[in-house]
Amino acid sequence: MLTRKTKQKEFVIENLKKRFDHPTALQIYNDAKDQKIGIGEVSIYRILNNLVKEGAVCKIVTKDNVAHYDFVRGNHIHLVCNNCNQIFDKEFGSDEKLSKIIKDFHISIQDIVLYGCCNDCAKTLKKTDK
Repeated sequence: MLTRKTKQKEFVIENLKKRFDHPTALQIYNDAKDQKIGIGEVSIYRILNNLVKEGAVCKIVTKDNVAHYDFVRGNHIHLVCNNCNQIFDKEFGSDEKLSKIIKDFHISIQDIVLYGCCNDCAKTLKKTDK
């Protein structure tokens, strides 16, 4: 079920479309305040949740339990560092192994999140282990 378009919903969508930093609802709210857009923080959470349900936006939760949002565009996966909570986008092509796993499954929304440790954090952690 698609929700109706409002000026507030359009602002949230456009904000996400121009960003590649996986913002939180609070960051979007602060952008709205800076641009003098009349929208409350609760409304932004509601709009984001509806956009996630519609498949237009994906929600990525970091280890510190903070929800980040990304406008769904192209095939990419999210890599989340459990140490620094940074989120990285990686292009995702048609991998033969994955295509065998999903052979008889019709995908409507792709949302793959992998959790681990980024290279910078891995190097730092190695240095402290010595």
